Order: sequence, then structure tokens, then C-alpha cells
Amino acid sequence: MTDTARRIAVNNVVFPVEGVAEVSSLYVDTGTGDGSQPGEAYEIVGRRSVRVFAHKRISMGTFFNAFPASYWQRWTSVRDVRLRLQLEGEGLVSVYKSSARGRSSAVASKQFENEVVEFDLPVRSFVDGGYYWFDLACAQSDATLVQAEWSVEVDEEWVGGRATVGITTFNRPTYCLDQIRAVGQNTYIQEALDRVIVVDQGTQLVQDQPGFDDIAAGLGDLLHVVRQPNYGGSGGFSRAMLESLASSSSDYVLLLDDDAISEPEAILRAVRFADFAVTPTIVGGGMLHLDERAVLYTQGEVWDARKSWMVASGDSEYDHDFAEDTLRETPEIHRRLNADFNGWWMCLIPTEILRRIGLSLPVFLKFDDIEYSLRAARHGFPTVSLPGVAVWHMAWHDKDPTRTWEEYFIHRNRVITGLLHSDVPRGGYLPLHSFLGDLKLLFMLQYSTVRLRHQALADVFAGPASLPEWLGSRQGDVREMRTHFVDARVVEDLSSIPPVRRSSRAFLGAVRRPTNPFATFALALRVTFRQLLVKESPGSKQNPERIIPAPDITWWRFADIDSALVTAPDGIGVAWYQRDRKQMRRSIVRGALLSLRLSARWNELSRRYRNEMPDLVSADAWQRIFGEHAR
Repeated sequence: MTDTARRIAVNNVVFPVEGVAEVSSLYVDTGTGDGSQPGEAYEIVGRRSVRVFAHKRISMGTFFNAFPASYWQRWTSVRDVRLRLQLEGEGLVSVYKSSARGRSSAVASKQFENEVVEFDLPVRSFVDGGYYWFDLACAQSDATLVQAEWSVEVDEEWVGGRATVGITTFNRPTYCLDQIRAVGQNTYIQEALDRVIVVDQGTQLVQDQPGFDDIAAGLGDLLHVVRQPNYGGSGGFSRAMLESLASSSSDYVLLLDDDAISEPEAILRAVRFADFAVTPTIVGGGMLHLDERAVLYTQGEVWDARKSWMVASGDSEYDHDFAEDTLRETPEIHRRLNADFNGWWMCLIPTEILRRIGLSLPVFLKFDDIEYSLRAARHGFPTVSLPGVAVWHMAWHDKDPTRTWEEYFIHRNRVITGLLHSDVPRGGYLPLHSFLGDLKLLFMLQYSTVRLRHQALADVFAGPASLPEWLGSRQGDVREMRTHFVDARVVEDLSSIPPVRRSSRAFLGAVRRPTNPFATFALALRVTFRQLLVKESPGSKQNPERIIPAPDITWWRFADIDSALVTAPDGIGVAWYQRDRKQMRRSIVRGALLSLRLSARWNELSRRYRNEMPDLVSADAWQRIFGEHAR
């Protein structure tokens, strides 16, 4: 290190101070074979500090505290990192590295006694994957890690980047307030912040919540609340993007969902990683489940252009439970995962990219995050889903957007994203996938959802120029459209519904889940024949024939019945699904024609959307949308 250089921390070792039992496996690993459990091997004594008990050993080879060396080697200019630990008591610190295969080896160790210990480590042999981490072991007495950090060398005149944090909210004021509080309580991350912008699009205002004034006072000039009509996630986050462009001191905008809980250290890590990236880079975080807080939904997804849908990157899996299989025990996570996009539950975007490629598409919600990263990639700007960066977010398994108004936006925006970024002839599998998706929903008697999907395709054919004018109104339109269908009417008073009684003819006998593709195809044919040709049982409209809980809703459960009570996705009541042959026939014909039309017009539509997209996503275009609501 030269006289004109200094070091800055890029990863601080941190620990949870709330909900420790639920999330401890994300921070500390005690899986050393001695049977130790959290609370038996260590005690968290502060945000940066942990006490290790005598005769115990703990490891920082965890999601939040391992250093993702492979990502730093691949995407940044950093080639050396220093691990610095401030320790009290006596013990042994050992440093480990892993390979892309998940195999670990010790690279350094040192006995300590009330001292600061440092290790200089190369970031040069991690092309395919691998982490650094350290373990602490005690002998006869306890020892305390006061703090530890991973740092890199910078010139004396180096200045770190600063981010505008943009939180978009719609009638989730308490969730949003928790997000703001998490930022305010961890003051050390504020060195990386320019402003915290809360874009409030609701009627239940964040600033009216108890405790807001105290939190706002703590953040001072950092916090700004702006109000505007509900333009969805794309409108709210585009407003945050626009605000970041208006500030000469914002190098990034960091987007955060309102219904998420942040690990505040992740904000600093994302900013510092972007500071050292060799090219302007979108830095995303993973999504952990709010209801199962040790479960990671994803740490990287890629785009399948053949059907315009997403899949997990590499050999990774969705919903990985670190309480069951720790980082050290999961080889596939040690391999560096490439990402085509990152969800906007937490995502940092350099303002340079905003200036070069524009803001979000005006699509209200769904697929705006995917489309943005795909657009950025076409301009040479990568997306990195960085391990150790994450938020806890409401889990998808407690949502079923196919049974809500959101399905309109999912289907429409999926097709639009395909038109913009899929180079597969005629959209590949997407038109067929769209029609088969209709059939599956029709088998489940979800006629309202299919109607929304058909409207979505019709709106795609209308062209991109209509998107801005629909931004504030389409949600209301599709909500109203659903009200005309019985499967969309949720009844909260279950005593008002007639008792369940089987009344239809036993056409198929007892139906069980098909166990192979042939059985699935055969059953689908039989269900299609039944729903198109066999008249509904009169009693099915007088009494529901089955109760189907929300987690169990699958098409084959409807194979031998004409009506069912189905629990609403939010659990507040039930909807009475009823088979309707005429509606089934109309929907199949319309769906087939729309899918054929999509395939036939794909090339023309693709050119049209690609030609008009720059005008839709420009800062000027969004200024016009916001109108008098933009400052």
C-alpha cells in the first residue's frame, strides 16, 4: 500500500439483532459436527459483534458473511482484498476459500489474543466461482469478534458513489415505514446515500403514520416524500429514476419494494460493488421469503427467449433453504451464477445507464424489471445478482396472480418483453404457450382470467403508443372486467353459500394426479371433451361439488366436477367456480385466433415496438406522464 493510498470497506461482517432465531443461518454457521446450535456456540452482542463460547467454533461461510470473490473477479477491477478483524480474548481465526465445485480449503490462520488481525488475499483464481470466509474457534475461554470487514485499496482522492434510494409504495404505509426506519437506524450506510425518495401513490399516506416524524428527523435532509397518482411499480420507480437524474450528486438509483425488509448492509455492498465495476453495471439483490426467512427464492435468473419466460440460473434452484443446507453444504451456489435481470425488490442502476437507455417502460407493473435489464444488456450494460445482497420480501407462494387482475399485466407485458427482446422467429413457443395457458385456466373454470389474457393480447395489437395513456387507468378497467364473472366474486360470509354436495355425473370416476406425460395428455383430452360436449349438471349451480384450498388448485382437480368452492389467494373468502360450456367454447376459439394472430404478426409487431420504445422510456416522456405531479 503506497503513501497515496487508503483502504475502504466493501463488505462489513454483520449480524442480526432482531428475529435472530429465524435468520441466524444466513449469518453464522455452527455446522462443525459438534452438535452446537445457535445460542449454544455463540451470542450476538451487536450489529457488528459476536461472542464465541469456550470450546466452540463458528463459521462466516454464510450467505451474508462470505465474501463473493468470484463476482468481484469477474465484474470489477479488484484483484486483492484485505480481511481485517478486531478480536478480544484468545482463539484461532482461520481463512478459507472455495472453488466453483464447492470444495473448500484453508488458506491462512492465526492464533489471536486481544488484537487486530489482518490477511491480504488475492482475488485471482475465482473465474468460475468461489468465496472467501473465516472461522473462529475458542479453547479454554470465550472470545469476541468486535468487528470485521473486507476492504480494498483506493487512491487518496478516490470518492465513493452515492445512490438515491427509491421506495415506491401504494397503501402499505407501515411496511414502507419499516423500510425507511431500517435505513435510518444504520447510519454508517448513509455515506453511500444521496437521498431517500419515497414515492407515495396511495391514499393511506406514509407520512401520516405514527413514528414517521421521528424517523424523518433522524434522516434529515436525506428523506424526501413525493406524491403522485397510482402509476404502478413502473411509474413509481420511474419517478425515483427521474429524481436521481435531477441530482448532480447521485451516481445510482437503488430501487426498493415497500413490502420488503432490507438488510441495510446490502445497500452499501451494492453501491461499493458498482463503484468498482469495470463497466456501468446493474447490481441486484436476492429475494428471501418473509414467512420463511432462511429461504432464498433466487440468486440469479436468466431469460428463455424461446418462450419469453424466466428460469433459475445454472444449476441453482428456487427456494433454497439455508437452515437445511448451508452455503458450505451447497456446491451449486459456489459456482458464479450469471443473471439476465434482477427483480426490482432491490436493484441498483447507475444513472449513466438511465441517461443512455431511458427509464422503465410505462407498463404499470410486471416484467418492467426484466425488460429493463434485457434492454441494458443490448447496450452492453450487464446485470449482476450479487450474493450477500438481498431483502426479505413477501413470498410468491402466498400469491396467485393468475386469479387476480394482475394476470392481465403479466400476460401483456410478457408478450411485449418478448416482442422487444426475443430474436426467435415468430416468438418461438410463446404463441403456443399462451394458448395452452388459456386451456389450463379454462380446465380450472377460471373464465375471468382467460378474459383478461385475451384483452392483454388485444391491447398488444393496439401498439405501444397506447401504453402511456393506459398507465393510470388500465388497472381499473381490468378490475371492472372481472366483476362480470362468477369465479372472480369472493364471498367472505361462508354461511351464505349452500352446502357442498356432489351432483354431477361420474364421468371419469375418481381422478388422481397424472404421473407421466402420456397420462397428463390423455387426461387433458378427456377433460377437453367433457367440458366442450357434456352438459353441466343442474345441481352444480345449486350446490358446490367440492372445496379446493388455494394451495391445492390444479387443473386435474376439476376434471370430474362442474363447480367448486376455491379459497381466494389472500385467504379472506372463497369463490364459487361454475362450469360454463358456452363460455368454454367462446374462450377456446378466441384464444386460438389470438395466438395464431400473434404468431402471424410477430415480426411486424416486434419492429413496431422496437422502433417506438426509445420515445416511450425517455425522461421527457415520463415528465409528460407525471405532468403537474413532477417537480
